[in-house]
Amino acid sequence: MDKFEDISQEEVDEIRRHVDEHGLSGLPGKVQEKMRAWRNIPLSVAVVGESGVGKSTFINSVRGLTADDEGSAAVGTGDTTQEPTVYRHPYNEKLVFWDLPGVGTPKFPQDKSYLERVGYSKYDFFLLLSDDRFTSKDIWLAREIESLKKDYFFIRTKIDDAMENAEDSEHNFSEGRVLERIKNNCYDNFKAGQLAQRAVYCIDCYDKHKWDYTKLMEDILVSLPELKRNALVLSLSPLTKGVIRHKTRALKRRATMVALASGIQGACTSLIPIPLLGGAISLSLDIALLANEVTFYLEQYGLDDDSLQKLSSRTNTTVDYYKDALKDGSAIMASRQTVKTFLMNTIKSQAGEEAVKRIPIEMSRFVPFVNALIGGSANFATAFYMLIKMINDLEKDAMKVLDAIIHATSSEVD
Repeated sequence: MDKFEDISQEEVDEIRRHVDEHGLSGLPGKVQEKMRAWRNIPLSVAVVGESGVGKSTFINSVRGLTADDEGSAAVGTGDTTQEPTVYRHPYNEKLVFWDLPGVGTPKFPQDKSYLERVGYSKYDFFLLLSDDRFTSKDIWLAREIESLKKDYFFIRTKIDDAMENAEDSEHNFSEGRVLERIKNNCYDNFKAGQLAQRAVYCIDCYDKHKWDYTKLMEDILVSLPELKRNALVLSLSPLTKGVIRHKTRALKRRATMVALASGIQGACTSLIPIPLLGGAISLSLDIALLANEVTFYLEQYGLDDDSLQKLSSRTNTTVDYYKDALKDGSAIMASRQTVKTFLMNTIKSQAGEEAVKRIPIEMSRFVPFVNALIGGSANFATAFYMLIKMINDLEKDAMKVLDAIIHATSSEVD
């Protein structure tokens, strides 16, 4: 069973202060407010590259949009970006992607004024895109970004085109050799421009499951401080298996606080108790709060009805195709019940009793006042156990859906 260590000492102290000053009144609301705090963390991403390198396609891809969706960046127009253009993430307006003009135009010359003109200070990191070798302009910009202590990533786009061209022209075609050649060409340019060698991420925005797209997402996430990483991963759709695993870690960090709020709310209000262990223990949990959290999990993993419907449209399949991929998945995905009813039945069944039996002694070290509540420890432990189990099960479901996407897209290519 997952541990309760994810609640930090700072959070414990904050809860203690609230209880000392206000009692338990308002504590569940305070916890819920903390759970929504990630939506208030601004994150700005600069996307730089010449016209035609695929900036708009990438910006749409990472936001989970197609060129036909509302709010998408226009693709294939061939227009040069004249001013920094902002695109907000549809799930979190605080996450913004900026399409920046390329270096070396009359309005944005290759000199010290470029980064000032594009407002460099507001960007958390830069993504430098090219569909060929990175040029001297790209390398100059990278050095300027480095001098400002900002992070950046080199992204080589349109790898599918490069592979297709190589396959047509090379007798002994090998994807591995083509990738190695592309990256070595980039590294040679870095060396010539006196830039230290950095990773080059070879991607195809229309197939996020090939080449370096997954590695790019992973490296971006781990480069960010914790609060911004959490905001980014909870904003992204389940693009890759790496993103899904990061979502799981972020959701598990929430579980302790949500379980705490549900247990206290249930113990302090006149909710109908749920008998367990033959009536030896009764639980009082805020089922509505838990149902909202599990609904959030379904949305995060792209498993809610709306997400599956949009996914089927984007991949030219059907919702039934993805439901068939989940036929051996978690109980909640197979259930025709509402989330609230499903949770109530789950708590009454083996899951609730198992949680009560496994209440860890160290729990009191993190939330010492919970034991003062009637049934508090059982409330807290049951909610926590159920949430963690739900996260683990839904992560597996999300992986199954991703495998089904890969199969569907590869079948189209074939």
